[in-house]
Amino acid sequence: MHRAHGLGYDERIQAEQETFAAQLDLHGSLPESAHRWSAQHMVPKLHALGVSSIDQLIVDEIAKRAAGLRRDAVVLSLGSGNGDQELSWLRSLREAGVRNVRIRLLEFNPDMQKRAAAAAAELGFGDRVEHVVADFNVWRADADHDVVVAYQVLHHVLDLEHLYGQVRDSLTTDGVLVVHDMIGRNGHRRWPEALEVVERIWATLPAELRRNAITGAVDDTYDDVDCAIEGFEGIRAQDVLPVLLDYLHPSFFLALGNVIDPFVDRIYGHNFDMGNEVHRSLIDHIGTLDDTLIDLGVLTPTRLTALFHPTPQPLRAYGSRTPARSVRDTSVFDPAGRVSFQPRGTDPAGLVSGSGVAVGRMNGVFPDHWAGRTVQFPVLSTAAVATLRLSVYVPDWMPRTGNLAIGIDGTIVATVDIAHGLTERTVPVALPAHRTAELTLSSDWWVNPALAGTGDDRRTLSYVLVGVSWES
Repeated sequence: MHRAHGLGYDERIQAEQETFAAQLDLHGSLPESAHRWSAQHMVPKLHALGVSSIDQLIVDEIAKRAAGLRRDAVVLSLGSGNGDQELSWLRSLREAGVRNVRIRLLEFNPDMQKRAAAAAAELGFGDRVEHVVADFNVWRADADHDVVVAYQVLHHVLDLEHLYGQVRDSLTTDGVLVVHDMIGRNGHRRWPEALEVVERIWATLPAELRRNAITGAVDDTYDDVDCAIEGFEGIRAQDVLPVLLDYLHPSFFLALGNVIDPFVDRIYGHNFDMGNEVHRSLIDHIGTLDDTLIDLGVLTPTRLTALFHPTPQPLRAYGSRTPARSVRDTSVFDPAGRVSFQPRGTDPAGLVSGSGVAVGRMNGVFPDHWAGRTVQFPVLSTAAVATLRLSVYVPDWMPRTGNLAIGIDGTIVATVDIAHGLTERTVPVALPAHRTAELTLSSDWWVNPALAGTGDDRRTLSYVLVGVSWES
């Protein structure tokens, strides 16, 4: 177990490997609505900055550094998967007469590396590709790199500081990091100011546009799922940009997207038929609304395409969307200083009481009060808080119990022992009035009853959350 990365790290690693081991097309199978939005709202912005496409941006950066070298330009691709994109870059470079390029594929999934090796050999690039099997949370750079590419991978990284440090230290003086990634809220959830807009649009949609591709059900309300509960999907998405700015310097910067995301993703995006003028117009209108809200500063972007360097460079950014304006202030729950929706509507069971109120989705808690490995939700203090009283219940059939860690804004403030039956614990927590804090409850035990033979429930369960009381 990699204890430095916290409890459950090995389980997340396993879940990540199982999720991607059989995936042959990582970046394909996007709905037509996504391509429509890209063509109408992303590509024109790239063109305005003098870039024809993201792939061409990458190829040009590689070719620029390979020119005039008496050695191979060394390219590192982080989380390269099956290597299909990297091989397409090599093919484009070869067609342009650029042959002194060697690409290192850093990927921790051996099944994907095998597919990448077979494809490279078939295309005649076997001697141009090097395979590095490693977890980028612990990877140590062992070569100098002229170009590093992070294509939809940084939002899977837990230890961003470690990875950025290794990338920075391995880049040549003229080296560049090319980033094309997600920079929204952790777990790809909506920030409250964006969620309110999404929910208002959602309420206007007919049932056929609200069908969930995973469950097959029509979702009456938008399900703001935390994608980081099991694996690493969006594990630190909101830190990708601000932490990166501590290590490297941008020269090209395009940030965009936010409210549009749920309507063009793989869960709901396939509901929109781009041959239907009404559907097509709806995607266009949401894209325009998205751009307007970002340009006004009401929302911050969730997508980023950028170039970063070891030393400061002149900055080419789209309009007023500078790096500073694209970083969402995570120290406040609502940057406008208010919660415009009904806060108590997020806690219909009334699990939070006392001098605090839940003001956001309670992730990790099922409707019947059962809690999973990690529970996380924002709470707004209505008065100064001195203590937190936690009540949980563990039935006798639960194979074991353990410790429950209590965290405030990412810092563990207490660890309590949980036994079978009802457990109540009071821990000191200093929180001023009218402050929003993120509460995290992390258990080091859990069970899947169906797999353990203790019942038919197939959920991963730890305990029943009876209540959380904030006391002055």
